[in-house]
Amino acid sequence: MHVMALSFTDSDFTTPGAYREYLLQTIPSTENRETLIVLPSFTALYLAYLFGELADVYGLDEAARKFIDLPQSWHDDITALHQTIARDLNVWLVPGTTFVRSNSRTYHQSCLISPQGEIIGRQHQAFLSRREQRWGLSRGDDLHVFKAGNYTVGIIIGTDAWYPETGRILALKGADLVCHPGAMPAGDNRWRQLAAMWQQVQQNQFFCVESQLNSMIAGEDFAAASQIHAPCEMTEGFTGILAKESATGLAHAVLEANTRQKVISKYPLLKLQNPAAYRPLACPGGVNIED
Repeated sequence: MHVMALSFTDSDFTTPGAYREYLLQTIPSTENRETLIVLPSFTALYLAYLFGELADVYGLDEAARKFIDLPQSWHDDITALHQTIARDLNVWLVPGTTFVRSNSRTYHQSCLISPQGEIIGRQHQAFLSRREQRWGLSRGDDLHVFKAGNYTVGIIIGTDAWYPETGRILALKGADLVCHPGAMPAGDNRWRQLAAMWQQVQQNQFFCVESQLNSMIAGEDFAAASQIHAPCEMTEGFTGILAKESATGLAHAVLEANTRQKVISKYPLLKLQNPAAYRPLACPGGVNIED
């Protein structure tokens, strides 16, 4: 499978149509090859900000609260737009994240869209930062895996990347490819970022497509490198990195499932673990590891 992560570097679209054209022009041709694309965390919030839907906001906290209060029709339209883009590009698409209301609660959510534009499944963030709690978000209580072609895919959202339970449970559920929409504040993020999805990959031997937001929302700057991870044994120099983003903000690589299986056959890490130790996950409701 061909995989890509996009950071929105140097993006300047201000309408849904311009956004669609930006993606169509930025993403290389995917003709005759199965492709999965991951967009960064806060994508829908970022779009609402650029489209002027939040009016004048002074800081990310106010932007997040105004975004949550947008009518459901706006969120439905953005979802439909991403479904159209997945069909246009003929790709599997993880369209970043959004905030959704369900049963009087608000969740930080991502999803997987098929090349036919069908929503295959949705994932809520399980662990929240204090800031996200102040926004009124609720924690998800389960981790899911979905089929995307020959791969079993999981999604790790934002803060969940620093909780080892998330990656291990997805691996025990059979995930061989994990998508990570992220948004790290600008600064020296190198070691903090390394402690997230790179570490998850080395502990669980799956692939990861990490898409990090590289832009600004309401005066708050986000800047971390999007990259594609793999077990160290199958990467040049044992770095654990298959690809990093280019100047255009796009990271892309071809996943070699057979090479990964050779690594696992030499050191079957998950067979050395105790699955019962990961039931339940330390969040409300627990997590079922037997989908």
